[in-house]
Amino acid sequence: MKNWELKDTDQLEKESDWNAARNKLYHNWKENPQDLKVFLKLSFLCWYLVVEWGVEDTSKVQESDYDDYEELLQELYHYGIIHFKEDAFFNAVFGFMIELFPEYFGEDYDKTKEFGESLINKSFYLNKEDPFIELIYLSGRTPSRNPAYYSNAVEKHFTTVKNSLKGTGVFQEYFSYMLLSNGNQL
Repeated sequence: MKNWELKDTDQLEKESDWNAARNKLYHNWKENPQDLKVFLKLSFLCWYLVVEWGVEDTSKVQESDYDDYEELLQELYHYGIIHFKEDAFFNAVFGFMIELFPEYFGEDYDKTKEFGESLINKSFYLNKEDPFIELIYLSGRTPSRNPAYYSNAVEKHFTTVKNSLKGTGVFQEYFSYMLLSNGNQL
């Protein structure tokens, strides 16, 4: 179970200073390209802003920044598929993002969505013991078919997952809401 907090960039995200957060994460990733935590937080930030553009407070960014976030998301996606393809957390987070919004990752909506689902399945296969990964895996499959099972999994893992998602970054807040609020699953 990872601790997803990065205090400096989480604070920038809380203040909706998106470009400063992106630039800091990008710099840190370029200094250490194998730092999966930084890589995934940067990827998620780009994804979040692309899908929430127009909904989220973008007063500190220019309209033209949208294309930069979208291009960087594609760069990170392709990098991750090559360099982190056997990492359970990469597969879980990217699978989640792709399954939820496949239109940002491929031309064929249905095939891309299926690919996202396959990444989530792979993440669970690689690390069935991790509570965060288990909840991502169950969130898209179990709630509608077996809500009691998902509720029990949330109850079982709530404290562990909540502790790993401490902080104010969009990654932590989004996954806390989607995985732990027990009713807002995929």
